[in-house]
Amino acid sequence: MGLPLLALAAGLALPSSALADEIACPARVDASAFATEAKLLQLAERQQSFGVRPTGSQSQKDYIDWLEAEMSAIPGIRTSSLNYDIDRYESVTTGLTAGGASVPVAAPVPFARSTGAAGVTAPVVYLASGTNITAANAAGKIVVRDLPTLSVPNALFFPPLLGWAVHDPGLTIPLLGSESLEAPAQSNADIAAASAAGAVGVLMVSQLPHAQVEGMYAPYEGLPQALPAAYLGVDQGQQLKDALAARTLASATLTVDARWTPTTTRTLLATLPGGEAKKIVVESHTDGTSALWDNGPLSMIEMARYLATLPVECRPRTIQFAFTTGHLYQHLTGPDVREGGAGQLAAILDREYDEGKVAGVLVVEHLGARQYDAVARPGGLPGRQLVVNRSLSQLLWLPVTDGWPLRDMVKAAIQDRDVRRTAMLTGLDGADVTRVPHHCSFGGEGTPYVQHLLPTIAAIAAPKTLFLASFGTEAIDFGLMRRGTLAFTDMVMRMGTMSQADIAGDMTFMREQRARGARGCS
Repeated sequence: MGLPLLALAAGLALPSSALADEIACPARVDASAFATEAKLLQLAERQQSFGVRPTGSQSQKDYIDWLEAEMSAIPGIRTSSLNYDIDRYESVTTGLTAGGASVPVAAPVPFARSTGAAGVTAPVVYLASGTNITAANAAGKIVVRDLPTLSVPNALFFPPLLGWAVHDPGLTIPLLGSESLEAPAQSNADIAAASAAGAVGVLMVSQLPHAQVEGMYAPYEGLPQALPAAYLGVDQGQQLKDALAARTLASATLTVDARWTPTTTRTLLATLPGGEAKKIVVESHTDGTSALWDNGPLSMIEMARYLATLPVECRPRTIQFAFTTGHLYQHLTGPDVREGGAGQLAAILDREYDEGKVAGVLVVEHLGARQYDAVARPGGLPGRQLVVNRSLSQLLWLPVTDGWPLRDMVKAAIQDRDVRRTAMLTGLDGADVTRVPHHCSFGGEGTPYVQHLLPTIAAIAAPKTLFLASFGTEAIDFGLMRRGTLAFTDMVMRMGTMSQADIAGDMTFMREQRARGARGCS
């Protein structure tokens, strides 16, 4: 080879001043090129226009179709679906007549047993919390029961308990304080106990007024409840309790006329190719009843729009956006496995991880949740009412699987974007080092992924408004939602350049332990 050819070959193989001008990839999102608060509000209002979106409903299908149209319009995105056949539960009529008068009902308990159009008529009994429901006090009766409440101490979310870092610059989270909230998801236990005792129906009474609990949706297992059951606001519940105490109420008629209809629901997958096929999966669900509950997909739309504008050289890994179904139908494929669409997807990703096709999972739920406080109602009215706290957002729980490179990256992104009142956690249940993983709960959609030993980051909040369809976009702080969306997009970008070992952390060892027969989550 002559000298000129050697020089040409060297020029092709070695950086020159011209060839060294490589593409400068951003290390974080350019906020000026990202969706504004007004844009996120616009998306949330569009989401709200579909109405409540329980699994398999036409409103959920319309929401998924809209999401697919939004994602398909992004250059480079490819879409596909995972379809599931279910029997959709639909309430036709819910009503209550007591003492000859109609009593407003806030909502049927999801999947409550149908009474048919005629309803069920029976004596009524009030059994206060702490009173066991037995055949002696409940057989043949409609049981009135107060909704259970949970009190969660803040100390759980600080080191050395479940927390490994907290971002709270204003020191607004009192270490010795606690958060109390109603727990409609716990209604299953009272309904099951009432059924075992021979009761014919259950009325669950909230401490909140009818206008706030109207449309309450929980629990959402996707399995038939043993009895007809419905929710009442505090005033209606007090009306029944007073009549029972005065012995002026002999019986009532509860109507939960419902039907099960075969239908198909789907998980939407939208894939943005990167420099390699190994993918980062960004996930949220499409079934919810409030503006906040399933607003993760809105952040994912804007995340995808921004990432698609980057050259493929700045997306080292493929990014797959998964809009799962079955969050409000947790037995999506049958009564024996509690998984929802997230669990179905996690099983697929588990297999693909062993094939080198998956880097990790990021789950986003309930972004920008405002804090609501339960305060005394005016004029001596019974119960409490929810009032927005303008100075505070709801605590954001952010579990991250074991491994300090991944956790350090998450902490840096949260602090950089100032996503305040964020507790970065090891999990949301007690650790058990004799199983893999050590924590089996990440609080929501993230749970199936950690149980399948996938490197997982999972954001979730639990405001008092979460299960309440009566709260709309006013329950979202769009400034906070935007900062959160920026932070999670930053995380996706940084995961694109991290080594697989740094993303995986201790998940690599735990997967090896599982292969050798270690105990997992039941």
